Amino acid sequence: MTAQYCPLQRMSNSEAPKCQKFESSTIEKQSATARLLVHDGGMISLKSGTLILLLLCVCVSEALAASARSAQYNSGGRQVSYEVFGTTQTGPVLILLHGASGPGVPLYRAQAEYFAEHGYMVLFLHYFDVTGSGTPSDKNYVVWERAVSDLIAETRKNPAWADRKIGLIGFSLGASVVLATGSQNARVAAIVDWYGSLPDAFFERRKGMPPLLILHGQQDSIIPIVNAQQLVRLCEMEHYSCESHFYASEGHGFSGASLKDADKRTLEFFARKLK
Repeated sequence: MTAQYCPLQRMSNSEAPKCQKFESSTIEKQSATARLLVHDGGMISLKSGTLILLLLCVCVSEALAASARSAQYNSGGRQVSYEVFGTTQTGPVLILLHGASGPGVPLYRAQAEYFAEHGYMVLFLHYFDVTGSGTPSDKNYVVWERAVSDLIAETRKNPAWADRKIGLIGFSLGASVVLATGSQNARVAAIVDWYGSLPDAFFERRKGMPPLLILHGQQDSIIPIVNAQQLVRLCEMEHYSCESHFYASEGHGFSGASLKDADKRTLEFFARKLK
């Protein structure tokens, strides 16, 4: 699936970079490979061990899927699926949103499992269910934002989760959706944005923003760093609580030491805001 992102130029007089077309599945599968290698504690040569790596990805992906519980709720008259990771009876709830390639990319279930291992109940939302497509558009962003808000409301109605703090985390397109949700004063305690951007339609009608952590690569040609910089500037102008970190050598997606650092910063941020 090919998507297109246009960087925002609302608070800068510099010339806007051109919109970039990309094959999102390639980007996110590379990130998935990095996540699997980190969690398995060893590096495999992509030249000599490609088959082994592919088999490893399949096995780990299937194992992670098997460890989750499936559930559904209604949003806008459509059934939307999510997967539940974790068994904690008292910890905070994280709602995790995948990127443009959809929920099948192993990275996202690996991340859900990772956060569940650190004491969170993770709801991995299949938000494309509500639109039937993953095309970024003003119309779809509105529907996706509603789907996230409806899941937050569903969580509040669940007696086992009703009193727990809720955080949102999204990757790429999913990060843009959680930013859109946060801009509507969503009833969540914190948001983490991994290389996303606030959609134009929600910038214009923003109502606020929960405490926010922005993580972005300075070499990102898909959603250029200017988007993250402008979001930081918006936080300053509106006095939102906002933290950020930019990775000098990373593009769209993190790997190696940067991925480990992003996970660490995410956990530390949620620990301060949710626990």
